[in-house]
Amino acid sequence: MRHAVVFGGTGAVGAAVLRALAARGASATFTYCRREDRAAELSRELGFRAVRLDLTDAAALRAFVGRMGAEEPAPAAAIQCAGTLDATPALELSDEAWDRSYASNARAAFLVARELGAFMARRGGGEIVLVGGLDRAQSLPVPVAFAASQGMIAATAMALAKELGPEKVRVNMVALGLLDAGLSSALGDDLRKDYLAFSALRRLGKPDEAARAITWLALHNTYVSGKVIPVNGGI
Repeated sequence: MRHAVVFGGTGAVGAAVLRALAARGASATFTYCRREDRAAELSRELGFRAVRLDLTDAAALRAFVGRMGAEEPAPAAAIQCAGTLDATPALELSDEAWDRSYASNARAAFLVARELGAFMARRGGGEIVLVGGLDRAQSLPVPVAFAASQGMIAATAMALAKELGPEKVRVNMVALGLLDAGLSSALGDDLRKDYLAFSALRRLGKPDEAARAITWLALHNTYVSGKVIPVNGGI
């Protein structure tokens, strides 16, 4: 049975990924930061272990990875779904808000990829999937702090794929469009209207549609690496 670790398992996409993994016969450990009740509910539903973890705490993440393989099966795949979205306009955005967006999105993705990449390299390979959104969607007025962090995640995936490829570790980013749940709920009506106008499918996506692409990479991929894979309805 293939084992995965899912960071941010209590969010809309993270929970959909956990259910998709379970439906495909995989096992998983997942992390959460604040939503303890939701984590307990998912753990009961799916039989997966939940671990409280703040991804802005590099030492805590390192300790969590250090316990892998001893307390539970070693993961063959790591999926980073955790993140935040600050929709504050650029000219009103404080330095602190910019730093928070960077820490919870780009820095967290790098820390996960670095720690799990090192772990997987020691064990003969694996799959790292960094989940983001609206990467380089130039036709839409994406909030600047979020847009910048997603560009950094994409660059991280591409650069790390080259570095970790010789160790049989594949790294990709799945760049989601607007969904009908999760972080997309923080965006204004005008952006949603623009998105629907530019989207080839003229609708918002669903978390389970995102989960299908993510779990394919986690469970079945053998030759895709260093790519930003859009799942956005044709933006």
